[in-house]
Amino acid sequence: MSATIGTVTGSVVGLIPLSGLFAKVTLYPEGSVMDMEQELLNDVIREYRQLLEAGDLPAALPLIRQAAHWGDLESQILAADLYMNTLQDPAQALEYTRLAALNGDTESMLNLGVMLRERREFDKAFYFIQKAAMAGCTRAYEPLAAMYMMGQGTPRDLQKAKYWNLQGLEADPENAGLQRQHRVLEKAGC
Repeated sequence: MSATIGTVTGSVVGLIPLSGLFAKVTLYPEGSVMDMEQELLNDVIREYRQLLEAGDLPAALPLIRQAAHWGDLESQILAADLYMNTLQDPAQALEYTRLAALNGDTESMLNLGVMLRERREFDKAFYFIQKAAMAGCTRAYEPLAAMYMMGQGTPRDLQKAKYWNLQGLEADPENAGLQRQHRVLEKAGC
């Protein structure tokens, strides 16, 4: 549902419904809906950044959520961080971390896996932690090795646990958790 309100040098300026309101948009001569969607997304991001700079989180939050649901990775990560650390709403943190993970962010994949592991949803946790590790997220190596050691979300496999533990130690030789994990694996004969 669009109402054209004018034409400016070949561009059509119109209104589109946006969450019960109407937003002004410009359709470029190319006529690309993608151009219009990106323009709207950029406007929303610009507005929430201004609100955050002014210290108005309550006004910025609905715009951050909107941009996140429109697929903006930066907004998804920001929403997850705000809900986890500032607003302390684990259910919302999980939702936005999931969006960012599904959008390809490896740190979010790891964070989602850790959250799911804490909820004892081991199959899903293993999937996301393994995906993060396979994508090169070095912080995922330790929890992935632990899941192989304990058979959480995957059959117990000490050889795979050792592999991921060694990958982790190679990336971070001073990591006390990885060192402890390595000693346990050695005692188990790996």
